[in-house]
Amino acid sequence: MQRDPTRLEGSATPNAVTRLAGRVATIRPNQLAIPVGIGILVFVVFGILQRTLYPEWLLANLDSEASAATPFSASLLWAGALAWVLVALVERPVPRPVLGWAGLLGLLALDEGIAFHEALERGTGIDWQVLYLPILGLGALTWQRVVGRYRASPAATLLIAGGAIWAVTLILELVQHWGGQAAQPAIYDPAMITEEALEMIGSTLVMLAGLTKLRADDLGERISTV
Repeated sequence: MQRDPTRLEGSATPNAVTRLAGRVATIRPNQLAIPVGIGILVFVVFGILQRTLYPEWLLANLDSEASAATPFSASLLWAGALAWVLVALVERPVPRPVLGWAGLLGLLALDEGIAFHEALERGTGIDWQVLYLPILGLGALTWQRVVGRYRASPAATLLIAGGAIWAVTLILELVQHWGGQAAQPAIYDPAMITEEALEMIGSTLVMLAGLTKLRADDLGERISTV
């Protein structure tokens, strides 16, 4: 496999960041996708049961900030941020769009964990998608630049899929509160559960995209031989 000339050469003594990148690069995306996919499936199944049969299962309520799925969803974004910041830091010169993309994922992870956007929407009465338009626009531009930078890599395909799925989740969130009012349960519940599931799937694809890019140049093997 041809090495990317922007990568740090394995012949040099790797620093702590490069060593960490090498360790992370030993993880196979397909093997990681299996337990993550099972985790998403479990949360979705319990979420359906909570909305249909067991409303007292508050931890299973996907629409609640106290849901057990919330830290899980945030952890996917944190893992994606870590993978992409490592992609950025092992290249020379450090690509600013990739570093910015990693930072954006970190902000999304923080927001997801503390549900800031939902609190902001409740406090202002304005859909958070409207309030976040500048951030969403900047995120879309950064995403496009990262996809363009790695368009020859399978990572770009995963990024495109993840971005497309996230776009669908934004539409589903608008459906749930169209016109400022919550939709009827017959519409709200399926839209909410689908949106939460797709959000986790999109985050997983973005995380796997970063991991795929780290593995693209056999970084883990080169670091382990130093």
